[in-house]
Amino acid sequence: MPTYPTSPALPTVTTATAIDTTWGNSIVNNINAIGADLVDARSDIQDFPGIDHTAGQSTDINDMLCAIRHMIAQLSGQINWYDDFSGSLKNHTHAAGQGGQISWAYVGASNVRLIELHALYPGYVQTNSLRGAAASGTNIITVASGDDVTSYISRHYIEGNSAEATLQDTYIAVNITLPKDFTTWATSNAIQVQYITENISTTNCKVDLYAYKTGTAGVIASSIDNASITWSNITIDDSSLGSWSAGDVLELYIKLSSKSNYYARIGKISLNYTS
Repeated sequence: MPTYPTSPALPTVTTATAIDTTWGNSIVNNINAIGADLVDARSDIQDFPGIDHTAGQSTDINDMLCAIRHMIAQLSGQINWYDDFSGSLKNHTHAAGQGGQISWAYVGASNVRLIELHALYPGYVQTNSLRGAAASGTNIITVASGDDVTSYISRHYIEGNSAEATLQDTYIAVNITLPKDFTTWATSNAIQVQYITENISTTNCKVDLYAYKTGTAGVIASSIDNASITWSNITIDDSSLGSWSAGDVLELYIKLSSKSNYYARIGKISLNYTS
């Protein structure tokens, strides 16, 4: 840190005063030293130069005000504490160098949402009618529930099983109101229903899925003839569903078909969406 003269006694300059190089250079050196101190004072890791002031002196307040302005400038994204702020702490455009109000997405929160319903589904009903249509007439089938534990994974299920020689069926109907934070369906896996069948042949057992929107005629999306001897997912892509809004009611009709005691089971229902 440069040392300043405590009692400067430089001669008064007149039009007749000759320029002395030593004297001139001392002026230059002191000007440079003051400039260096000002640069140091703007650093985050150095204090202001000179001897600390005593309490009550106005220069203390000046130092504090400079420091506060420096911190606010950093929050606003400024490089130098003496620059005007390019953004406010409340509103900004996310432009480079600006700070301020930040959306939840920028602080790690996700807008991906999931609703999971495990059997027995809240409010579900068993019906032999597909959304009020006439029954198929082949409904000699027993519906039961249980718990399938495989590889330490527990899956609650609803099962359809018939001892008849021809394929019998029934429906599990579930209504789900889309929540207030619903914006759009997630891509590729909007609706998923877990299922398993005892036989791989759809002539022995299978699961069909039909999706409707309350207030709209006709099926919105469907997936039929699903059979798998391991737990799998029936998946409805968002591209098949069209436009939905918060408060809309999704009606799912899940058809269980069975013969010769080959069961058809359904498990977890998942709705994937964004808010």
